Amino acid sequence: MINFVDKDKLGRKMYKGFVSSKELAQADRFLQCLQDEIPKMASKIQEKYGTGVLYKYYLGKEMGILLDKYEISAVNRIDLWKEIKIFAADKERSRADGGNSKTRKFYEQCYELSKIDLSTVQKLSWRQWQDLLDRVVNREDKRIFLWIGQHESKIKESEWRSFEKALNLYLTDKDTSVFEDKELFEIYDNLLMMANIWISGFEIFAKDHPKSTKIKSKAKWEKKYYKSCLQRKRKKRINLDAVMSMVLLNEVLNN
Repeated sequence: MINFVDKDKLGRKMYKGFVSSKELAQADRFLQCLQDEIPKMASKIQEKYGTGVLYKYYLGKEMGILLDKYEISAVNRIDLWKEIKIFAADKERSRADGGNSKTRKFYEQCYELSKIDLSTVQKLSWRQWQDLLDRVVNREDKRIFLWIGQHESKIKESEWRSFEKALNLYLTDKDTSVFEDKELFEIYDNLLMMANIWISGFEIFAKDHPKSTKIKSKAKWEKKYYKSCLQRKRKKRINLDAVMSMVLLNEVLNN
């Protein structure tokens, strides 16, 4: 069993749990191994794949190997990521995480990403994957990965951000397990269409009404638009078409 090392508020090294002198020595050896190997391994991957999504994917693969090698359980793997982040991260990763390390579990996200088919991983940017991996509800039904993989081209970041907002609202109190794959994918397609209608429609609205207060509260009106679409969708029990989505957008922005 691995004993993990942390730091206290004064930056002093401390050990998780009560450890014997033997366990303390073992924990120090493991820490030294991480400090020796992780930066080298990360550097090799970066040299081969750059700093984009492939770097994170293959880094996650290596993290998985590390978990298996030292028989680290799912319960304890967050302790491993924390130890790497504090003591063994490469300089670039340390700078990138900064004060955001508590909210962005970088190594956990890389590990989760590495379990997805590579061809699917390449459909989105790292930022898009972070958004999805951060939103547990949006990825609870793993078939969203299959839907992403079916897209011939990458989904633009602006489309993705709006799609995730619509998806998050749609999934509120929703059990998607009742849907067949085709039905679920049609729903995802429909939400992406709504997102595109919002993006293009709001851009036109902003140009035509440059002094509108709605421009400064864009997020509020985007949410209202999606709620309006989803209410109509539930009422009619059908997927909305582009025409109806545009009608609802105009109602939201012009009333």
